[in-house]
Amino acid sequence: MNKEKQLNNLTALGLETAVFLTDNSTDPLIYDKTARLLYNGLEDLIDQLRFYVIDGQRKNFKEKVIYSEIGWRPGYDLIPFYQLPEEIKEDKDILKFEDNNQPFLLIPLVSGQHLLGLMEFRLQKDLGSELLLEIKEMALAISLGLSSMIFKLDTIRSKEKVDISIEINSQLQVIDDLDTLITTFMEMIIKKFRFDRVTTFIFNEDQKIIHGEGINEKEEKYLLTDYPELPDLSNDFTPLENGLGYWFPLKTNTAVVGVVLFDNIYTLHPFSDLILDSLRILCSQFANSINNIRLFSDLQKSAFYDSLTGLHNRAYLDKVLPSYSEEEYLPLAVIVGDVNGLKITNDVFGHDAGDQILKSIANILSEAVTSEDLIIRWGGDEFFLFLPGRNKTYAENMCKTIKEACRRENNSKIKLSISLGTAVRKSLEDDLETVMQKAEDRMYRHKLLETKEFRRSLIKSLKETLEERCQEDEGHGERMSKLALVLGEEMGLRGTELDDLKALAVLHDIGKVAVDNSILNKAGPLTEEEWRQVKKHSEAGYRIAKASFELSQIAVYILSHHENWDGSGYPLGKKGTEIPLLSRIISVVDAYDVMTHHRSYKKTLSHQEAVEELKHCAGQQFDPEIVDIFTAIIDDFQAAAENAPLKDSFI
Repeated sequence: MNKEKQLNNLTALGLETAVFLTDNSTDPLIYDKTARLLYNGLEDLIDQLRFYVIDGQRKNFKEKVIYSEIGWRPGYDLIPFYQLPEEIKEDKDILKFEDNNQPFLLIPLVSGQHLLGLMEFRLQKDLGSELLLEIKEMALAISLGLSSMIFKLDTIRSKEKVDISIEINSQLQVIDDLDTLITTFMEMIIKKFRFDRVTTFIFNEDQKIIHGEGINEKEEKYLLTDYPELPDLSNDFTPLENGLGYWFPLKTNTAVVGVVLFDNIYTLHPFSDLILDSLRILCSQFANSINNIRLFSDLQKSAFYDSLTGLHNRAYLDKVLPSYSEEEYLPLAVIVGDVNGLKITNDVFGHDAGDQILKSIANILSEAVTSEDLIIRWGGDEFFLFLPGRNKTYAENMCKTIKEACRRENNSKIKLSISLGTAVRKSLEDDLETVMQKAEDRMYRHKLLETKEFRRSLIKSLKETLEERCQEDEGHGERMSKLALVLGEEMGLRGTELDDLKALAVLHDIGKVAVDNSILNKAGPLTEEEWRQVKKHSEAGYRIAKASFELSQIAVYILSHHENWDGSGYPLGKKGTEIPLLSRIISVVDAYDVMTHHRSYKKTLSHQEAVEELKHCAGQQFDPEIVDIFTAIIDDFQAAAENAPLKDSFI
């Protein structure tokens, strides 16, 4: 997706959210659903969203919902108005800050001069100025919907204005001629808003007017040769002295490309706050469309390369594919590759790690080919290689070379793996697209055969990585498994439940591979931020297990193994029997083993001291019934665990 389309999508997301708020104002889950809508639209940029709304007395901002990749949680925070930073309270501007090297945005939701709400984004990475400006425009659209709901404006009227914005923006995005763009914008504004006049002035790079034209209420166009003195364009809009018209600058991310004057000097109709908000959004969209047209020639130059990997993209293939219909290119070998493990890398380690995998694969492919060959990044995780003058044997040997290079690569957090398929065009009578499809079909057949082995290898690799990085002794997993099995059998578990419990005992902390090594092995107490990072391991482990068919059934148990009986645990704050039984069992077993075996960061307890601590925490951290059973059988339990064999059949 090119940059301009991505940026326009942020504005469209704001408009979509505004419509949703307006249309569903009576829904008791409105904020939860709104947060989900925003989070899904911004999942490449943020990993957590908090949504605040001002109370009826305009004194405090109440947190309505917290949304992340594991879903929504009710908000609990409260921010008094007087405690807001000046950038938010006075300037109504986005505040960018960091908390323990984690970038955040605090985004005001404003209607006129009224501050109605706040959004806090926890970013996956620092954003550039262009995206920040687009997020501001997105927030303006969201503010429109929030204002409509809070102040109980006419919902039909609000929806009409938002729909108009969407309709006009949709029309603008498909126009690639500047004159047509200006005319279409003015005509649609006159029809939809019924102003007396709309006058547009376009600037050059020096922000000097180079063109001026307008349209009146009769849809009659007029050109201007004498240009008026313009107001200060640093404001969002500037009223005429009589208040019957407003100047709106046409601002892009980098410059002001023009200005529009809307006025009602004949009918004397006033401008409502709702109309001003709509015009502000529309003018931003109009400015972006002007800028897009101006950038079109530059975009064409960069349109044929993938910005992440530096390889040619699909658009370039469409351009050059006809040139391969020459005898000199025969035989033409085609290789299709699909990267394994990209989704789990993105989910567990973040998109930066996923991007690094794609870059590493691109480098391996580039080193494997010659200057006559062509590599295309076809899609998110798919690559095409075109090898002129090469036969089937050459292509198959190249596949072996690529796979061997992936096995040697050790700089990625997850081992590189790519499924490959080949086909050869031997004659010009062979349809090239059919050859490409054959190569892709063979790649998918290989992927089906390789996926299970890759998942098993992945889990084994992550488990070994965890054992290397953590301070837990090598016997921790085996002891956990034996203890858990004896306890599970005593509680009446049988069959697959015991199999799941055995796997959970060894892999409950698998998500710690996503936690920084310095935190895992820190000798002293952890800071609040370090604890926050450690607590993410339950969610990371959940995503790892969900990515493996063999472990998907224990994913929810991994997610819940740090929930407490009284609801004080994490990540979801579940309590009592809301916590899955296997998670409650492993919580007791894990606590006992940790207390009774050496850790550099804490004192080792005796068997009796550990039992007393379990009893003390029963009903708070632990299920009291499970603690009773555990402590009643603990001596025999230990003896049985020491003699029970352990089989790693689940990895």
